[in-house]
Amino acid sequence: MFFPYYQDGEVVNWKACAFPDKDFIGKTGGKLCFLGIDDATAAEPGEVWFVEGEWDKAALVEAGLPIERVLSVPNGAREPRKPNGHAEDEQAPAGYGYVLDALQRGLGKHKRFIWAGDSDKAGHALRHDMAHMLGQARFWFVDWPEGCKDANDYLRSDGPEAVHELATKGMLPWPVAGLYTLAELPEPPPLDTWEVPNMPSWRGKIALAPGTMSVVIGYPGHGKTALWAQVWHDIASEHEIVIATASFETRAKPQYRRVLRQLQSGALEHDMTKAEIEDADRWIDAHYAWIIHPEQRPTLSWFFETAEVAVIRRGAKVVQLDPWNRLESQKEPHENETDYLGRCLTAAYTFAVDMAVHVQLIVHPAKMDGRRRGVPPDLEDAAGSAHFNNRVDQGFTVHRPKLFDGPAARTEAEVYHRKARFQELGHPCRLRIRFDWSAGRFVEMNDE
Repeated sequence: MFFPYYQDGEVVNWKACAFPDKDFIGKTGGKLCFLGIDDATAAEPGEVWFVEGEWDKAALVEAGLPIERVLSVPNGAREPRKPNGHAEDEQAPAGYGYVLDALQRGLGKHKRFIWAGDSDKAGHALRHDMAHMLGQARFWFVDWPEGCKDANDYLRSDGPEAVHELATKGMLPWPVAGLYTLAELPEPPPLDTWEVPNMPSWRGKIALAPGTMSVVIGYPGHGKTALWAQVWHDIASEHEIVIATASFETRAKPQYRRVLRQLQSGALEHDMTKAEIEDADRWIDAHYAWIIHPEQRPTLSWFFETAEVAVIRRGAKVVQLDPWNRLESQKEPHENETDYLGRCLTAAYTFAVDMAVHVQLIVHPAKMDGRRRGVPPDLEDAAGSAHFNNRVDQGFTVHRPKLFDGPAARTEAEVYHRKARFQELGHPCRLRIRFDWSAGRFVEMNDE
């Protein structure tokens, strides 16, 4: 079976499928566009159905829907990739440039968009993205019956009349605002979590996730920056993600680079060979983006504008601000400190959810006198506001109970997981670690 993708009357891409054993191949370097976009943009304003594959489009047409009103996405619900030869527009998330292109070509004239994609985890995530890009006010969706993943499954199990009935009369409006029954709410994409590698005792107790926000508090010199540099390095290595970090008190070169080189190679920097250093630096360039204000006077609005570029252009999944206290204040004349911090943290949380990234803020305690240095700070001790406890999904404390034993430095530390809003993120606990100078990283300590 051969499916040509037309745009402006020319074949810009194609898919071929073996039959009866389904196996797809596609045009190398083909342009991403909806299957049927020329027909849909030429049709009179009305309804358009969206599916996730060529066979599903065929199923809806078999069920009696007009072929010019059924579109299929070009690559299903797989990880989005940037269109070949087509510059990504910053108004659409990475890999979805073809949606914005279709709207500009005339798809936006239609009155209702009906999503009839797959009923699985990836399909729900794609549906969520499409609702935001196509416009929630005009977005409706079809939930296939239990046991049927898509239109093709339902056609084969119940026949064309059942597919037509559900696709034309059984669709539900996308909730925008107001009061809804549980059945009217679409299934959200599940919370994808990252366990912390190389820390077996942390499993089930601490996990991180995109779309959430965390705060880390600790006194200067207690290891919070070094520990979280290690945590994000190990997660980036395990899951092949990009970290965007604004490390205002630890320079990217040479200090942070030294930490990452040692973590990546497993050897201290002065023991690394030239080849090991070059390999480590290549890995760092592929997995890190550095947010550095040209005048060393960053504001929160500048930070998130720059972070958005890192998310769209580099595909960053983690955005870290270290420390929060280095931001230039943008407090309005009428605002007190608590209201200002609440507004800032709301903006940070909104960014995490909208951009589907993990936002982490590292903060200093408000009171750092010698009398309190022996007490692990709580989230409420953060300089500025108790909102650091109220507004975040997770809160951590990094604390060294004893800095020195006589002239020798002590490297033992404690990690407190103070808060976990969702069960998938773990639960409050205390974990003991120490810094291994020979390995250049933190390791676990077994509780007696």
